[in-house]
Amino acid sequence: RRLEATSAQNMEFLQVIAKREESTHQCQLRLEEKSRECSSLARQLEMAIEDARRQVEQTQERAASRERAAQSKLLDLETQLSRNKTELNQLRRSKDD
Repeated sequence: RRLEATSAQNMEFLQVIAKREESTHQCQLRLEEKSRECSSLARQLEMAIEDARRQVEQTQERAASRERAAQSKLLDLETQLSRNKTELNQLRRSKDD
């Protein structure tokens, strides 16, 4: 009887162990799947960050280029204004003379 009871108990333990091993295996598979998913998301995030950096750099370059063009235009206009003032002063002097 004891032998039968111990054998039955051993069978129950073996079933519990088998279920736990199966559960552990399933958890391991899910963990691997989630790890792959995280790696994929990390790569996508890095790509998005790099793309955003490129866009920021391009925007900054365009803004700097526009600012240089505006500064150049301003300098040209100031030079033109100075010439016009000089010419106006000369014309006034000529008129007065």
